Amino acid sequence: MSLPSHRRPASRKRRRALAAGLASVAVLAGAGLLGVGQPWANAAANVSFDTGTGLAFTINGTNGDMTSLKHHGTELAASGYAAGQFQSGWSSATVTGKTFNNGSSILVSVANTSIGVTQYYFARKNDNTVYMATNITKALNPGEARFIARLKPSLLTTSPAAAKTGGFGTTVEGSDVFANGAGRTASKFYSSQRLVAQKPFGASGTGHGAFILPAYTDMTSGGPFFRDIEVNDTGSAVNITHYMFSGHQQTEALRLGLHGPYALSLTDGEAPTARSMDFLASFLPGMLSNAQRGGVSGTASGTWNGLTATVGLAGATGQYRGQVKSGRFVIGHVKPGTYTATLYAGELAVGATRTITVTAGATTALTMSGSVPAAGKLFQLGAFDGTPAGFLNADRIETMHPSDSRMAAWKSSGYTVGAGPAKFPMAEFKSVNSPAALSFSLASVPANGVRLRIATTSSFAGGRPAVAIGGWTSPASASPAPANLNSRNVTRGTWRGVNTTYTFTIPASALKTGGNTLSISVVSGSSGETFLSPNFIFDALALDPA
Repeated sequence: MSLPSHRRPASRKRRRALAAGLASVAVLAGAGLLGVGQPWANAAANVSFDTGTGLAFTINGTNGDMTSLKHHGTELAASGYAAGQFQSGWSSATVTGKTFNNGSSILVSVANTSIGVTQYYFARKNDNTVYMATNITKALNPGEARFIARLKPSLLTTSPAAAKTGGFGTTVEGSDVFANGAGRTASKFYSSQRLVAQKPFGASGTGHGAFILPAYTDMTSGGPFFRDIEVNDTGSAVNITHYMFSGHQQTEALRLGLHGPYALSLTDGEAPTARSMDFLASFLPGMLSNAQRGGVSGTASGTWNGLTATVGLAGATGQYRGQVKSGRFVIGHVKPGTYTATLYAGELAVGATRTITVTAGATTALTMSGSVPAAGKLFQLGAFDGTPAGFLNADRIETMHPSDSRMAAWKSSGYTVGAGPAKFPMAEFKSVNSPAALSFSLASVPANGVRLRIATTSSFAGGRPAVAIGGWTSPASASPAPANLNSRNVTRGTWRGVNTTYTFTIPASALKTGGNTLSISVVSGSSGETFLSPNFIFDALALDPA
């Protein structure tokens, strides 16, 4: 075909560029990227989207990794890493998608059928956020589910200090806890928040910020007080992680189904606020709208000694929680299903559980009651709240390894009840500070002896308490083996596990009027070195007349 006489023939270079551009348009048109709500199958072609207000990203068409994440034209992906991926990424995946509203929104689906996981990415114009969800249909091996963004530490310089492991050259245990020359420790585990109070988290720097909006965590496991890895600056990458499931001191099984939505939000450095993601029900396969969900409301009563009370729901279809205020609570956005309801005072389950069924579009009434255990009449150390709060080193354990030089000494020649819990260690380790000698005084010896309660929040390697006093030693039956979560606890910065109370009835013959010294030991069929030896964590100790 001849060219119009008023146009000059295109140069060879310009003709090649024009041909390439037309080919790209053809691919996009065939893929539906120029259409409205059209599905498309991606044959190993990368998919890119620009919000037009500062965020642009690329999904690899072969394996589904987010290979690029740009903020105002600056690449945030750490060198040699994917900007985002499920777990550590896949070698291959089926990448498909759909656009909406004349290309102003896009949904990219990345499926790995062999492991039964589909990762979704949704973005829209004028919103510097990549919204995500993860559909899990099979048990995972290894048993973890997480989305990780690995970004440049040179740009995102501000993140939780306790989780900055770059420059910490000595390994304390495994390959995930480190120490520097001053004996200070750092770990990826030391950046977590409890689900019940979780806020957007991430890292920032001059002109850039990247934050996870956790949004809907109803398919995660572990209950309202579970915590897991969030932000870790390794020196080569700032890893920002949204955990959906892990075996890190986990008390529940993996929930199968759609996890999320959650999101990765880019800012100019400021932390974003939480937001509703209900609109995504129109785009994400399998996501229930608010109208397809139900709710629970009711009353809760009991003696909680000033602790915050929470009602939690747990079932195969999700976990939910609501804070009790002035004796009432409301839990919304609940998937239809059957749940076990638990009342917590602090982090301690109190009272009897209830079974309820939630239906779509309806609010189920629920009445809960329960009180914290009675205080010890002869002495008490700590509060029955499901945490080691108030005990020695409890205020540091979430952000430091027990071996950290900033920790107070774990072992002493003896402790006294009169000194209070602040002088008594929050945890006892078989190879570090067991046995612990605790002195107390009796005005008189109760005729039937005394009853000692030792409440614990967690254990490791079968560690549990046994006691001895005045020639008497507690029988093995008083120290049954605890639940085995097959995971480290305090060295990973958590005390959350299975709350267990051990009761010891001490005969009057082992006691005397005046001073007495109780020996508390860690017993276990296992052994280990220092802080990886069998251990347990104290919640409270209480002594009463038997």
